[in-house]
Amino acid sequence: MHTHHPQSLAYWRMVFLLIALGFWYGLDGWAATVSTQAFGRYEILVQEGTPVALGEVLGLVRRQTGLPEYPLMLHWRKGGLQLSILGPGNRPISLSAAALKGSSTAPTPTARFSVVRTMRQDETLTLQLRRTNAPGTIRLAVDLARLERMLEGER
Repeated sequence: MHTHHPQSLAYWRMVFLLIALGFWYGLDGWAATVSTQAFGRYEILVQEGTPVALGEVLGLVRRQTGLPEYPLMLHWRKGGLQLSILGPGNRPISLSAAALKGSSTAPTPTARFSVVRTMRQDETLTLQLRRTNAPGTIRLAVDLARLERMLEGER
């Protein structure tokens, strides 16, 4: 009897997620790539190039063994765009926030954001996002050491 390694199961789950997103968003989904950054015993997977709305899954933070997994999402809080993971009880836990230039009101429900690229320098992962049909980019920086300490504390 063949058993599946948890890491391969998580890989296929991400593949199916990207395929589903590709069908959902049409041809834009096929331009997506997945950026993977390992830190400590964890890794962060971010889909680049696929527009997502606030509250939709942008990627995953997970232990390198595959579980547990925490969905990575964008939210609007207190006049700014916030990058969060969903923790226990589907409670958003903020990782980073940035004000949207020229906007103090929440984006419309149809507003979409896509990750242009991810950049890592030491223990900081920066996501460069673009709002669909809007000029400029938004940067959200995640302190990976802080994130690892937070995740280790939840065991």
